[in-house]
Amino acid sequence: MKIRILLIDDASFIRDLIKRTLRKYLPQCEIIEGADGRKGQSILNRQPVDLILSDWEMPGLSGEELLQWVRADEKLAGIPFIMITSLGGKEHIMRAVQAGVSDYLGKPFTGEELMQKVQKALIKSGKLSKASPGSSSKSGPFSSLEIFSGKADSAPSGSLEALTGGAKAKEAPKLKGTALVSWGQVEFRCMIKAISIDEVLLVCKRGAEHPSVFAPAIVTLSPGNQASKSITDLCAYVHSISAVEKRPDAEFLNLLLRFSNPSDEQRSLLSNFILENP
Repeated sequence: MKIRILLIDDASFIRDLIKRTLRKYLPQCEIIEGADGRKGQSILNRQPVDLILSDWEMPGLSGEELLQWVRADEKLAGIPFIMITSLGGKEHIMRAVQAGVSDYLGKPFTGEELMQKVQKALIKSGKLSKASPGSSSKSGPFSSLEIFSGKADSAPSGSLEALTGGAKAKEAPKLKGTALVSWGQVEFRCMIKAISIDEVLLVCKRGAEHPSVFAPAIVTLSPGNQASKSITDLCAYVHSISAVEKRPDAEFLNLLLRFSNPSDEQRSLLSNFILENP
């Protein structure tokens, strides 16, 4: 039986991670994806799905708003809805519960954690009779925990290595937020792995082209903690770039950017960002 899963997240590489994990452990599933809540609404108005996986923070219509819309629609209200987000505070969990969320998965997560939530929701709704074979693995090669913690490779050179505790730390650091990096005519979104007043260590999906060492860039930092303010128009340059995984076809890159003469206001915002997103 084909299981239809709707996946909504504005970060394409997060969607790629989730899709590859779902296809590995749940090969009978069909994945429909969208980059924001509005796209999710459009898809749900056109075709039925068996499960919704949605990020919380997205431009336009948030995951919370999408959840409220789904639960208010009689035809859609029974669909299991799993919120996947870096917003792990009690306030956000309670808001999601009150809105009718089926389950809640915090970033970063392992393949096993994702599949446990997915299988639980599908079994409860009667769409899956038993756990899929192989889902008991602690983490597959698509585990965001490994990517965000740097376990798959050594950390790039730079002073942030001490801040992150080294790439071989047993526990992944708490997700600190996202970054939008503009380089020439190219713009791409990354996850913030570590940050100091002088530099930021990012993880991004490998693209057709990527900046070289010393290339200038403009960065916008968005915190995982909603209490913090985003920091825009930070001038930086590429201090180092390396593959996360030890293979020539590695899909993810460690990108270390050093800030270039931030203003006093930007330094103040950086200090608050660091304190509020430990």
